Order: sequence, then structure tokens, then C-alpha cells
Amino acid sequence: MAHNFEEVRYSRTQVKKAGKIYVSENTTQEEKDRALILINNWRAAHSFPLQVIYMHVKRNAGAQAIVAQRLKRLYSITQKLHRFPNMSLTAMQDIGGCRVIVDSISDVYSMVSSLKKSRMRHKLKEEYDYIRSPKPDGYRSYHIVYSYFSEKNPKYNGLFIEIQIRTHIQHLWATAVETMDTFTGDPLKTGQGDPENRQFFVLISKLLEAYESSNQSIDDVKRTDSLQEFLKYEKEHEVLRKLKSIKEAVGYVQSVDNRDQGYYVLRLDREKNQLLINSYTKKQLEQATAEYDLAEKNRSVDEDIVLVSTASFNMLKKAYPNYFADINEFIELIDSFVN
Repeated sequence: MAHNFEEVRYSRTQVKKAGKIYVSENTTQEEKDRALILINNWRAAHSFPLQVIYMHVKRNAGAQAIVAQRLKRLYSITQKLHRFPNMSLTAMQDIGGCRVIVDSISDVYSMVSSLKKSRMRHKLKEEYDYIRSPKPDGYRSYHIVYSYFSEKNPKYNGLFIEIQIRTHIQHLWATAVETMDTFTGDPLKTGQGDPENRQFFVLISKLLEAYESSNQSIDDVKRTDSLQEFLKYEKEHEVLRKLKSIKEAVGYVQSVDNRDQGYYVLRLDREKNQLLINSYTKKQLEQATAEYDLAEKNRSVDEDIVLVSTASFNMLKKAYPNYFADINEFIELIDSFVN
């Protein structure tokens, strides 16, 4: 099964060093280019364990769940290494990521329980419950990190894959954050960015938490102090209005057939408000990875590029709506609280 996938070609010591070299200000472009070869190989090697775990998650998730996988963008990897100077590239737990979107909070915990009880030989490394204990920025989701293990394909052993399980409502919030991040360049996802925008999403997260805990009762949300706090804040800062101006910003170009599971390279050009999508079959992963690596190497500051895989193009739009500026449902929900 693994013959179509990239293998790890360098030692962990070499990969760690390459990560340090790439983000250092005291290295030449030639040194960075050499380091990038190692980084891209390390990232691409996660594709096989990611695919194995993705298929296992799909079998456990049920037909209603949305399941997608992605390799972490080079930009996100380097930003993380900058933010955490003591972190090594080989210790990064989310280079290979699997996203699961379910209907309710109880579904999240059922999914977590199902995965833990399933016959999976990969080793549970870490888990983070950001639903019971949300992040300070309002982010809510459940993360599980597995260390890949296989006697049949030992060369991939020890590579980390992160599974992120969230509800549809939590996904709407995260999509709105990512959309503002993507189209304004405001790095909200990393806990940075404009304090006005950050506080807006903290307040929205409280509203959505109340909405979910009341079994999605809009009337219950309207009676909360959280709504009054949000209304006062929005009147002063008009962040919701900013989001509404973004939502129609981008049209995607190039027709993509709704084929069975394959790979997609998404290239978003913020300056032109244009999204280019190239699709590949499951057997064309090597070609997709090569295009992804080249596009990232030559990306402009206004470009956002990602390699993802889903069961179909329609599933892609549901799993990564921020690339399509699709935040209509989020805005309609917040408007229903406000009006």
C-alpha cells in the first residue's frame, strides 16, 4: 500500500537541523533551499500514516460526519517554529492533520470513545479537550494525537498525526476565524492579530457555547448576558460588518469534477480575490505533492496554498469553506441572535 507514498529519507537529527536553518535569519538562501528539501520530504512522508489513520477515522465516523485530511502548510510550520523557538520540527504534532465534523457535542465524545476502543495499533500520544476547557481565544474542539505504528511499514513509525473532532457549530466559528485570517492577513489563528477582532471571536464563542448547551435554542441565547456584551461590543467596533464584506470576496475558478476521493491543491490569491483549484486522483499524490512544494516555494505574500484530501469536491467545500469565503451560515446564525 505504501509504494505510492514518499518515505522519510533523512534522519531526525538532520530534519531538526533543517527546521532551525530554515527559520534562522543568519543563513544564506542556498542553505535555506537545501533545508527546504528535507522539510518537504519530512512533511510529505506524513501522507502515508495520515491516509491510514484517515481511513480508520472514516470507518468509525459514520455516514453523516464530514472527514478530511491535510498536510500542514509550510507557512504555518515556519510560523510555529518562530513562535516556539525551543520546538523542533520532528516534535510538531500536527504536520499531518485529520478533521472530523459531527452534529453535536455528544457526537464528539462518542467519536473520541469509538476511536479509543477501536482496534488501532497506533499509540495515543496526547489529547486535548478544548470543549470543556476552551482556548483563551474561544477555540473549541477535541484533539487526539496518535504516533503511527506498524510492523508492516516500520519506516513511518513515530510520525505524529493529529485528529481534530468538532461540532458543526464549532466549525462555523473556526471557519469565520480562518476566513478573516485568510482574507485580511490578520493572524488570529495563532492567537495574535488585531485585539478588536480577537475579542469579537471570544464573545461569539461564548454565544455559540450557550447555543449548543441549550440544544440550539435562539431564545435562550437572547436571554444571556453574553449577548448584551456582544451587542455593545459590535456597536462600538463593527467587526461583523467586516465579515459580511468579506463573504462575497472570492469566486473559485476552474471547474473540478466531483470525483471519488482524491487530492486538491488550493491556491488563494488575496490580491486578485481568486481561488485556483487543481485536482488529482489518489494515484497522483506524488504529482500533487510536487506541485504543492513548488507553489509554496514560489508563493507571494498574498498567496495561501494548501494540499488537502476529501471524499469528493463537495466534501472539500464543507471541510474547508474558509477558502471559498463561505461564511453565510455563520453570519445568518449570529444575525438570528441579534435580530
